[in-house]
Amino acid sequence: MDPAEVRHRIYGVDFSGSKTACKKIWISEAFVQEGKLRILRTFPIGDLVNGKKKDRDACLKALRELISGSEKSVFGMDFPFSLPRELLFTDTWESFVSGFADRYSSPEQFRNQMRTYTQNKELKRLTDSEVKAPFCVYNLRLYRQTYYGIRDVLGPLLEEESACMIPMHRTVEDKPWLMEICPASTLKNEGLYIPYKGKSPEKKRAREYILAEMQERGITMEARIRELIIGNTDGDALDSMIAAFATSRAIPGLENTLKTIRSIYLLEGYTFF
Repeated sequence: MDPAEVRHRIYGVDFSGSKTACKKIWISEAFVQEGKLRILRTFPIGDLVNGKKKDRDACLKALRELISGSEKSVFGMDFPFSLPRELLFTDTWESFVSGFADRYSSPEQFRNQMRTYTQNKELKRLTDSEVKAPFCVYNLRLYRQTYYGIRDVLGPLLEEESACMIPMHRTVEDKPWLMEICPASTLKNEGLYIPYKGKSPEKKRAREYILAEMQERGITMEARIRELIIGNTDGDALDSMIAAFATSRAIPGLENTLKTIRSIYLLEGYTFF
C-alpha cells in the first residue's frame, strides 16, 4: 500500500526557537484528497497551550504532545535534524541526539563551540548544499532553531521512542513520522523564491502570488485560511503551508528513498523538498 494511503494527517511545522515561540511556531494541518493537499487549519502553537503561561518551554511541550499523540501522521519540521558529520563526534545519530543536551548547555554555547571547531567557517551538511539551503545549521539566523529543535523536540521523542525520525529511522505504522523540510528550498525548487515576509503592500502581494501558485500545484483550502496565511506578515503561516506541501510530496516515494539512501544522510539528516 502506498504510504500516503495509510497516513491520516500531514502537518507542516514552521519552527522557531525564539522566546516568543508560541506566536512564531505555526502549523498547517492537512490531508491528501483525490490527489490534492487540503489544508484543514493553520494556527500558532500557542493555540494548543493550556493555561496562562505561554513561554517557549510550554509551547515546545505542546508541540511534542501533538506529535506523540498523532499516530498515522507525518510532520514536516522546519529545523535541522543533525549537524555536518565532522561536528557530530559520534558514530550514530541516536547517540548524538541523546548526548546533545549534556554537550551543549545553551544555544549560544552551541554556536560558539561550532565556530571554534570550524575556525569560524560555516560548514554545510551534504543535504544543505543539495537543496540550496540558505544557511548552515549554526548560522546566526538558524542556530536557535537547530538547538531547540534537537534538544527539546527530537531528544525527548527519541528517548520515549514515540516517533520515527526519517531517514534515520525506518517507518513504523503506528507511530508518527518526522521529516526535515526547508520552505526556502521548496520555494527555490518551485521557482517561487521571492521576498514575502513583511508588512508592506509589496510583501503582501508576494504572499498572494506564492499562495496562488501553490494552489495551482494542488493545494486547496477555505477562503478564511487563505486570508489568514496572507495576513500573517511574518510569513510563518505561509511557511507552515509550504512545509505541509513538501511533506505530502515526499510521502509517495518515501519507501524507495529509504531503500536507496546514502549512509551519510543517516548521520547528517536529509531535507525533503
